[in-house]
Parts: sequence; structure tokens; C-alpha cells
Amino acid sequence: MKAAKVGLVLLVLVVLGSVVGPAIAVNKRANEKLKLPEELTKEELLQLYRKYNITENDIKFAKGELPHYLEGTILYGKIVTMGKVIKKGNKIAVQNWIDPKFYRWAVESGYKVVNATDYFKIEEKARKEYIRKYGVDPKNPKVDIVNGVPLPKEYVAELIKNGRLDMRLNGAGQVMSSNPEGPYAKYGRLYLWIYGAADHGHKPIEPYLMQTLDAYFRFRQFGPSDLYYYHITDYWDASDVSPYDNSSKLLDDLKQDTDWVRYHHNDGDPVNDIVIGWVKYADHNGRAYINGSFSVAATQASGEDWPHDSIAQHEISHNFNAPDRGWWPWEHPECIMNYWYAYWGTDKWDDEDWWLVYGNINGYWEQ
Repeated sequence: MKAAKVGLVLLVLVVLGSVVGPAIAVNKRANEKLKLPEELTKEELLQLYRKYNITENDIKFAKGELPHYLEGTILYGKIVTMGKVIKKGNKIAVQNWIDPKFYRWAVESGYKVVNATDYFKIEEKARKEYIRKYGVDPKNPKVDIVNGVPLPKEYVAELIKNGRLDMRLNGAGQVMSSNPEGPYAKYGRLYLWIYGAADHGHKPIEPYLMQTLDAYFRFRQFGPSDLYYYHITDYWDASDVSPYDNSSKLLDDLKQDTDWVRYHHNDGDPVNDIVIGWVKYADHNGRAYINGSFSVAATQASGEDWPHDSIAQHEISHNFNAPDRGWWPWEHPECIMNYWYAYWGTDKWDDEDWWLVYGNINGYWEQ
């Protein structure tokens, strides 16, 4: 695109900011005031911390230097949770549900089975106690670590809004699946397997389950009448992945470690089973197989962090054949498959991807 055309597009975006979401500023003087992480001096960092009320514990939490928020609870260990995602009023909720076959496996393998509703009560109590003790909300951390530098999330958002950070570097990714056909909602059901990495280097330090289920329920509009899930902690061991933050290798490792569970559950025909694995940190916010059944998601990425529900929705959409749709708002209509809109938290699919996901979930467009 020629420079003049880029300028025109940016001007239109600024004028129509309320329509397309946060627009990239074109004020050169404003951009000059926003320094990249590596350009900030120690004093400038301290000023940012004071401005946005960032404490030492906020930074320690982002670096993984505080105790895990679930330590001391029944949820910190080998836990299995099974449930069904439903709508309750204007919000989603979980309903207790048990798969007898998997329940037996879990108990025989030394797992504690926690009711879906009890899980969130215990998690919320632990979260409130963590806030009281450390002044940090693990569900809403204040700091992103960008290029190794702890920055207030508000400042990172300004860098992105003004085009100072490159959305392409660590947004999310897709990997071609070797499957001849992707998953679909056989008998109107989907089963989502959610794994929290077990090893210390990858174990998530932020809540991710409810955000994942929130994203999962959005696929209800495509036809599945029943959305079940399994949540398994301390099973997937990613300690053998090298480099440890390589999202493509984490994706392959998740498949190698957990694929058998799907076949065991569905008697060799796991067409409506999809899997997502969560890690603390990766080089991208997420990675998934296109037209496949696996994805990985990171609570922290090497740059700007997407909302957890956006990561889950984006990656599961890849499983149903929706491709990436560019990085910047002028490259695609508002859609979860575009990096810009995913970062700002959209929950929409554009028309093209809506029909693509719809067709694949219902098995109409198998490849």
C-alpha cells in the first residue's frame, strides 16, 4: 500500500474510531512520547509505576515470584473437574455433570474429582484471600512483561493503540493439521478437554478456566445443543519442550501427551472432542491446528497479552477451519480472527468466518 493511501486509511480510522474500535493515532508528537520497553530509563519506569499504581508485588506476580494463588487449597494438585456449560440469565454458568468412565480413570489415577460448581467457589475464595494478603488480583493482573520489561497494562494498550508495538510478533498462530477432516459436533455435542500444564516452568499462575468456558459457550450459536467440558490439572507435563516457550512445540507436545484420552473417552471416535492446554508463558498468545482438535494458550506472551477468553475463542475457531485474518484493523472487518480486534476483546466473527465455523461444526464442509 502506498504511503499516501496508508495515511488516508489511518485518518478514516481515527475519525471513525467508535465504529472500528481503538484507532491508531497519527499524531507524531504523541507517538514520540510513548517509548518502547527497551527505550525506557529506570526513572521513567518508576514514574510509570507510580502513575498506574503498580506495586512491587504486581511486578513479582508477573514474574512468577509470588506463591501460586491456589496453594493451600484442594485445587492445587491433581484435580479433575467435569461439567456442562449453560446459560443462566445474561451470564454463562456451569452445571455439575459426571462421565462415569472418565471418573473411574481419574480416581484410579490418584486424582481428586471436584464438582464444577464447587471448583469456582473454592477458586473465588482463594482469589479474595490472595488479594488480601498480597494486594494482587490474579484474575486481573496489572502488569504485562513486554520484551522482558514489566509494564503497566494501560501503557501497553497505549503503545498498541498508537502503533508503537507490532501486533504480528506474538499474537497467535495456526499450524496445518494432518487430519483428513476436522472435529464437528456429532449428535449435537462438543466435548472440550482443558489441561493446565503440570510442570513448574509452565504451570499457569492466573485463572483461566471460566474465561475458557465463556469463549467455549460462544460456539453454541453454531448449533451444538450440549457443551461439556473436562478440566485436568497436573497431567500434561511440558517440561521436555525446548525452547520452553515455543508455542508450536508446546502444541505438538500437548497432542502427544493427551491424544489417547480422547480416543479412550469416545471409544475410538473422538470427532467431537477438542483440546486446549494452558501454560504460564509462551512466545505467542496461542497456537492451534487448523482443521484439527488441539490448541495451546498462554496466560502471558512475550509481548502484549490478549484477554484469556479472546485467546480461547480465536484458537478453537482455528480448529473449525477459521484462518488468521491479518494484524491491523484495516486488513479485515471486526472479527476475533484479526489480531487487533482480538487484543481489544471482541467476541464477534465476521460473516465469512461465522459461516466457515458454522459449516465445520456441523460437519457440512469437512475437508
